[in-house]
Amino acid sequence: MKAVRSFIAIFLDPALRPQVVELQRRLAQSGADVKWVEPENLHFTLKFLGDVESSRLEALTGRLKACVEGVRGFELAVGPVGAFPRLQDARVIWVGVSAGREEFTALASLVEEAMKAEGFRSERREISPHLTIGRVRSSRNVRALAERLASSAPLQGGMKVDTVHLVTSELTARGPVYRPIAAVPLSP
Repeated sequence: MKAVRSFIAIFLDPALRPQVVELQRRLAQSGADVKWVEPENLHFTLKFLGDVESSRLEALTGRLKACVEGVRGFELAVGPVGAFPRLQDARVIWVGVSAGREEFTALASLVEEAMKAEGFRSERREISPHLTIGRVRSSRNVRALAERLASSAPLQGGMKVDTVHLVTSELTARGPVYRPIAAVPLSP
């Protein structure tokens, strides 16, 4: 059986993409060596699964449906801009969540427990709701990037979280290609 890279996510509302793309453009002017996430790939990860046998995807979809049954959709607002592990040593550039953090964290915990029951390892880090917008590839101009990040205003806007996706990711020379395998609705 073929293994496919998989994760569980909430995709960014397309109405918020232009704001994120503009932020990426401004940050790219720093000259830093960053691989920016393509607009159609922007998402909030609930659980990274890694390589999964394709024969398991149907069972994982069923487990995902069961774990979110009765979970109500919620409003999520984007907000602060930052980097992991910190601005001066940026490796991951992100947009944070200013509203809906508690609901996001509760949903991620449910997904974590459901996937643990399917044999996936638990995440050791505390859940930190964020939207990855870029990954730093080298130290070139990281200081200039950190300065731009520090002076970036929080993003504005919100979205309704009403669907959770099981997604496969194929790594290609042009970047990852995401394919939603299942869209699991939350309760209205």
